[in-house]
Amino acid sequence: MTNPPRSIFREDAVRRYLEGREKSILPRLVSPRTFIYLWFMLGLLGMSSIIAWLTKVPVYASGTAVVVRWKDKKVTPEGIVVAAFFEPQQIANLPKTKKLFLNFADRGARTAAIIAVEPEIVSPDTIQKRFAIAQITGPSAIAIAQLEPIDKNLPAAAYLGSVGDAQAEVGSQRLISLLPLIGQFFEQ
Repeated sequence: MTNPPRSIFREDAVRRYLEGREKSILPRLVSPRTFIYLWFMLGLLGMSSIIAWLTKVPVYASGTAVVVRWKDKKVTPEGIVVAAFFEPQQIANLPKTKKLFLNFADRGARTAAIIAVEPEIVSPDTIQKRFAIAQITGPSAIAIAQLEPIDKNLPAAAYLGSVGDAQAEVGSQRLISLLPLIGQFFEQ
């Protein structure tokens, strides 16, 4: 008998080579460090989504504020108040509001307590007759607020006719509904 020809490879090396061919090896696409960072980012995204879902932010209605005379002098001795005029669709939300955020250009921002809300929509003609102002050109929902003294040296009558911006908190919405593209799925 003749001996088979001797291989130039060691037997141990040939065995490991054959075992390696039998195992399936997946390519290494991501290093372990990157894999940990990706899980961390996914967790951070999940936590911020939960926070955005649970957090509610106020919704404001914007309008025009005018300092006017008001017929009820029991609330204010001088009869001078701030009348805030809002879009007609806000009439259902205004009775829930307790205060207005006012901003008069030369007098700064301030808050004022609402003392009355008109129960119905008022026409521009009625507004002009009742308050003697012509700045309002469309039907409006009206909120009347207490005028706090802006300057202690001036009487409240000095501010009659002053025009500014008014904002009333009319509700709240989830923070996630403010996000572009996906926010429309979470609106209430």
